[in-house]
Amino acid sequence: MHVYTFFSVHEWLFHPTLERLRDRYGARRFSGFVWGEDQAAFLRAGSIDYAPLLVFTRDVLPRLAHAPSADLDALRRRERRYGVSIHRMLWAERHLLQRRTYDEALQLAEALFDLIERTLDEARPDCIFSEDVSCLASYIHFVVARDRGIPFVRVGGARMPGLLSVYDGAPQQWNFTRARFAELRERGLTDAERRLASTFVEEFRARPQRPSGMAQRAKLPFASSDDRRRLAVLRDKYRTDPDNPTLVAPGRSLRHRALRLARSQAAARGSLFERPVPGERFVLFPIHFQPEASTLVQAPYYLDQAALIDDLSKSLPVGHRLYVKEHLTNRGRRPLSFYRRIRETLGVRLLGPDEDTFALIRDAAAVAVITGTVGWEGLLLGKPVVSFGEVFFNMHPGVYRAGRLPKDEWYGLFERAIYGHHHDEELLLQFVAAIQQTSQPGAMRSPTTFPSVLTPERFDQLADAIVWGLREGGHGDLITETPSAQARAT
Repeated sequence: MHVYTFFSVHEWLFHPTLERLRDRYGARRFSGFVWGEDQAAFLRAGSIDYAPLLVFTRDVLPRLAHAPSADLDALRRRERRYGVSIHRMLWAERHLLQRRTYDEALQLAEALFDLIERTLDEARPDCIFSEDVSCLASYIHFVVARDRGIPFVRVGGARMPGLLSVYDGAPQQWNFTRARFAELRERGLTDAERRLASTFVEEFRARPQRPSGMAQRAKLPFASSDDRRRLAVLRDKYRTDPDNPTLVAPGRSLRHRALRLARSQAAARGSLFERPVPGERFVLFPIHFQPEASTLVQAPYYLDQAALIDDLSKSLPVGHRLYVKEHLTNRGRRPLSFYRRIRETLGVRLLGPDEDTFALIRDAAAVAVITGTVGWEGLLLGKPVVSFGEVFFNMHPGVYRAGRLPKDEWYGLFERAIYGHHHDEELLLQFVAAIQQTSQPGAMRSPTTFPSVLTPERFDQLADAIVWGLREGGHGDLITETPSAQARAT
């Protein structure tokens, strides 16, 4: 089996995982894509020979300096062949568009297409593995792999503690979960399936918990021990390859932290945030963390959240306020002018990041999200949920898909969600059971921020999840279990 890996920023996590695919599941060839020489140096020092190993700062950046203008006809042909707007793929990018003109962005897209198409055609990997599609380069990998019929297994958080989502369909389209959900709706749940799903729902309702890692990301100290450790890692990586677009100069990182602290303190002094009013009817809209794939890839038409808040305020039934709650991890990230604009919007109350999200969900007439986890939490708490982007819980029939409607029809949708919604507990249990049955044990987080994922157990779980995804997708013939894998399974 030849495994190609889009490493993103997870080389410390993915490399030992691939060693387990080699030692236990018969993987014999490896190749992949990394952003910088800092990542490439780490991989070269390991026990796997990645051939080829594409390095963005070596294989793409140098050719852009003297590249001719992009061949627009060739890019149009790619759009038609792959069925995705290249502009949309460009908007998925959070790093590479800074200080680039439109023409330079098209040159970049063409260079990435040329390199990735040529590499996949020549190397002919049996499968590709990565996290969720999260940027221009991973988006191009996805559309090219789909066109060539190469299975692309992606692994991410399953929104349940200790579980990984695994799928090989379109971005954030959990196709294995969708198929199982349809099956469970058709045949109904067994007693054992219902008990397991009910236990999860009941425990969540009794003791709702934030997504794993949220508490860590919400902290804003000036310089904790974790901050100093991350800064040292960043310094070493940046020295190796300062052109790596996913890295930030250490000095700039410190200035950004100081700015966040100043903004957070100014927001507190300026009383920008209000409090909920007892007895007031409202729809809850949580501000999403940005930049992140949850909006860049899954909801590129809703990146301007202040504009969306304006539109939502025009769409609610009379007597309902729009409660806009800031995200815990956004503390200090936005200019104060962003909050002032929201506060000036008719019918809006702006709530701070420390308000109790679960209490707000319970009291809300409905929950509106772009793609955020609050939508999933609203489903679990039996609330009507309105979504705008592409997200896994859209497959639940009880979710109101505002993103599929013109804005003039949003009022009618909110009217139905608030006054005509009927919660179906059995349908919710079927959906939860489908996720439980198509998720795998493990954790998928940035090793730099969460070094706790760098354990042998996590590497084992991630390798097992990839193998499960290949088998579930009908590619079990690629896998050859070694005696060590068979013994471990036993």
